[in-house]
Amino acid sequence: MKPDIIVSYNYNYIIKKEIIDMVNGNIINLHISLLPYNRGASPNFWSFIDDTPKGVTIHYVDEGIDTGDIIAQKELFFDETCETFESTYNKLNSRIKELLYEKWEDIINKKIVPIVQKERGSYHSINDLKELKERVKFNWNDNISFVKRKIKEVI
Repeated sequence: MKPDIIVSYNYNYIIKKEIIDMVNGNIINLHISLLPYNRGASPNFWSFIDDTPKGVTIHYVDEGIDTGDIIAQKELFFDETCETFESTYNKLNSRIKELLYEKWEDIINKKIVPIVQKERGSYHSINDLKELKERVKFNWNDNISFVKRKIKEVI
């Protein structure tokens, strides 16, 4: 099997160099953060906790974690007094699918000029969220402002 392109979406594993090389680097990832912010796990959650920009990014997969060149991005804005992590997650997932649809022809026809990620940004592992949830109990459908206040009380 030798696909022309691979699309990664909500995939929780690092794609090995052999796979990247097999398709000449033509693996794109759909990530629900505005890279370089919130690389890694639970990017929607951390964008609110760390007060970083929110949005979606399509980028090429390289050997790092969400460090590949950016194909397309869209910044989004939310009122955290009215939103939950679940509601923003759903909105980000809808927007990343729309962005892929908008850019697909340009991606497959190589009409995109990728942008190198120059800023360091931020990163969180699966364990970061696990450790926080052990200290602060909350649900994904809790109001974001409420959860942030609970976290500030504990930390």
